[in-house]
Amino acid sequence: MIKLDNIDLKILELTEKETISGEKLSSIFNISRTAVWKRIKKLEKLGYEFLHTSEGYKLKKKTPYLLENEIKPFLETKFIGKNYIFFEEIDSTNNYLKNNEFEEGTVVIAEAQTAGKGRKGRKWISIKEKGLYFSILLKPKIPVSDILKFSLIFPLALHKTILDFGIQAKIKWPNDIYINGKKTAGILTETDIEGNEISKAVIGIGINISHTQKDLHEIKDIATSLLIEKKEKIDRKDFFAELLKNIEKNYFSYIEGKLNTIKEIEKNMLWINEKVSLIDDQNKIEGTLLGLNEFGGLKIKTKNKTIDFYTGDLTIRRI
Repeated sequence: MIKLDNIDLKILELTEKETISGEKLSSIFNISRTAVWKRIKKLEKLGYEFLHTSEGYKLKKKTPYLLENEIKPFLETKFIGKNYIFFEEIDSTNNYLKNNEFEEGTVVIAEAQTAGKGRKGRKWISIKEKGLYFSILLKPKIPVSDILKFSLIFPLALHKTILDFGIQAKIKWPNDIYINGKKTAGILTETDIEGNEISKAVIGIGINISHTQKDLHEIKDIATSLLIEKKEKIDRKDFFAELLKNIEKNYFSYIEGKLNTIKEIEKNMLWINEKVSLIDDQNKIEGTLLGLNEFGGLKIKTKNKTIDFYTGDLTIRRI
């Protein structure tokens, strides 16, 4: 876990305004010049760039890392992200939230995950400074029967954020975002249940933001990024702050009964009213994707009947 202290933050503030000597910084903070130098090196290791001159230090460029002090000024949320935990690298942000106790709204983000998970336990490939790999802790206290409808909050928020940045996208049920037929984001929701209620939900989200074709070379036929599709760079900090705002807005609206996630998903659903094939426990089913049922499950019309599907472990393909 990486968190800058008040001295680190003040050094950044002072050196952003002007060139300031190590001697003066030493005097301001009542620490040795060696301690000042070590703090500058620590900040440089975290991606900050300084000019080193005979007159002192001058902040040249801010870090690309999504450190708390870099994100907090952008946040417009009431509770999501107020407790913000940053890792340069971690096994899984979902695992960290599941295995520790935190307040609702806690966000855990990492520049890279060594064991990031997608559907069916698949590994999510992460590259530092390229994507968003984070998890949110929520405590919705809603009926277990609402779990699918609730989980649709997050692809809706992500879809809206991508649209806000000028890119057209579609939602592939239940938790993926596709652009021009290729996956650019995935969501994994894991829940704890007490009685008949969802007491805890950990929502993990991975998004390809600044990946190039070279970064995705092994999966370039099935994956894409916002950079590739928009053909211009998108600021991760801006995008992240906007996404957290949209998630919180959806969360409040859903809890208050003001958001019909099923209706909204169907407006932006991949392959709706098209022929698709589904593989479920090795059984292949073909039919027309009609949309979602009242619980948030898939409705598929086959030759003989309409079938509902609820598991997110289905493999869905357009015919």
